[in-house]
Amino acid sequence: MAETNKKSLGHKIQKNPALLVFIIIVFAVVIFAVANVTSAIQEKSKENNETTTEVITEKQEETDTTSAEAGAVSKDYNIKKFSTDIKSVVTENDENSVSLKVEYKDKASLLKIHYAQDVNNAQAVPVFCFYLKDGTQVKCPGELRLLEDSNTAVYTLSVINDYANAVALTDEITVNYDNILDNAFNLYLHNKNDGTGKTLLGTYEKTVEDVSLTVTEKANVSNVTQGIKTVEITKNDEFVWVDIYYNDITSYTELNNDFITNFVCFGFEKGGVNFKRDFITTEYDSLNMVRCKFDSYSLKGLADEMGAGDITVNDLFTDYVISVWTSDYDKDTNLFTIN
Repeated sequence: MAETNKKSLGHKIQKNPALLVFIIIVFAVVIFAVANVTSAIQEKSKENNETTTEVITEKQEETDTTSAEAGAVSKDYNIKKFSTDIKSVVTENDENSVSLKVEYKDKASLLKIHYAQDVNNAQAVPVFCFYLKDGTQVKCPGELRLLEDSNTAVYTLSVINDYANAVALTDEITVNYDNILDNAFNLYLHNKNDGTGKTLLGTYEKTVEDVSLTVTEKANVSNVTQGIKTVEITKNDEFVWVDIYYNDITSYTELNNDFITNFVCFGFEKGGVNFKRDFITTEYDSLNMVRCKFDSYSLKGLADEMGAGDITVNDLFTDYVISVWTSDYDKDTNLFTIN
């Protein structure tokens, strides 16, 4: 028994303390090696997982994009094509705009439809036309890009405040770039040279040409200043838009005081008293057009001054003789008279 104890590890360590140090070193080396192997295995596993996730994500994004493009016309919006030259339509949107990518059957049709000799001189401006519940048609000018290599036109709408305000007043709904095409619309091409146009596609039951005959009226204007091509009025009980189209860039800028300090004003007379208000304006340079806006919120104070508490915006711009002019504080420039 005593002999066995002498041969035990503990006995040897007692007799030789250096042996204990050696054993500790051996254990440390083993633990370090195992830790390194485990870490390497975990790192490799992490790399494999990241690689697999990246591939899956890319495939998923590709699938989602394909599905969206495939459903943009027939499933999501059921867009009707009014031109036989259109091959396909794809919708895209981000936080700042919504676009329609329209592929045409060939280069010749792409150029002809856009009144262009080449992709750099198109005379067309895309206009997104929307329809309110009361039937009012409202127009939102957009931007155009022609892609010659794919016979594709890209129509982009980035300025939606006019429509957003109008539909909030009339229909009490909120629109943004994600849902704006959920509302009935048409895409219309406006010829900058002669003011004519045509409907290309849309989800509304009628074309812009058909609706314009009854909804968007040519304003009854007189005393029109030289340089103004035409005036259109869009109105209902909640708001009015007076769209002033100028002959060219020169008259557009000069009649608006070079847009430095410029106000578009309107006034009328009732019971021997003259009333004056300023429009809220939006400038559309691509059309040489200024949109002048007035709504039911702005009308409240004016109605009190007039002593006509039940008057609507439609009443005001139908029953009264309205003078319209621009002002830069120092001088007034008469533009025209409505009614």
